[in-house]
Amino acid sequence: MARVRMIFSKRGRVCFVPHVEMPALFCRALRRAGARIEMTEGMSPHPRISLGPALPVGVPALGEPLEVWIGNWEEQFGGSVNSFLPRGVTVLRYGVVDGRQRLSEECTAALYRIIFREGQAFEIIRKMISGGWVPVGHTLDISASGNWIDVAVSSPGQTGGGTIVKSLVKEGVVGSWSELLVTRLAVGRWSGKSVSPLPCGGGGRG
Repeated sequence: MARVRMIFSKRGRVCFVPHVEMPALFCRALRRAGARIEMTEGMSPHPRISLGPALPVGVPALGEPLEVWIGNWEEQFGGSVNSFLPRGVTVLRYGVVDGRQRLSEECTAALYRIIFREGQAFEIIRKMISGGWVPVGHTLDISASGNWIDVAVSSPGQTGGGTIVKSLVKEGVVGSWSELLVTRLAVGRWSGKSVSPLPCGGGGRG
């Protein structure tokens, strides 16, 4: 049995598929690729698969982690799974990570990009950032350029894009989500300067 980590992107209409439904989507695609997914034990067994921190519905993501336990792992499964995934979901890297920390232990930071549809709102937030403002207590880094801000946060399971947007609404910078575009650029570990994507040991694209 192998514990396989995959890093995938989620764009377009598929962003409206809830986070809790992604395991079923990947299980179906992997089985069609020929993989035998291990099941949990107990009264109600289910596929052994886990995702990174929850992603709000409608938010695209460029580097989401997933781990799945496969009983008959072969490199060809990772290379062919994209053929069975819906348009908008793409596996970027994969590999066996037996011996590494579990996903929940390695996902300690996330990077969000908040794009402002209205220039005046961006200028307000840019000045606030220059004055030392941060949207949440778990902010690791924040920068402003173009018409967007990039916000790196720790504890991504508790602090996410929705928390950042709520802070912007509370400050009166925007009125609602409709005035913003939110993307999760990366989930991984904080290097001290940036959010480093999680490694995929081994694998054809690891």
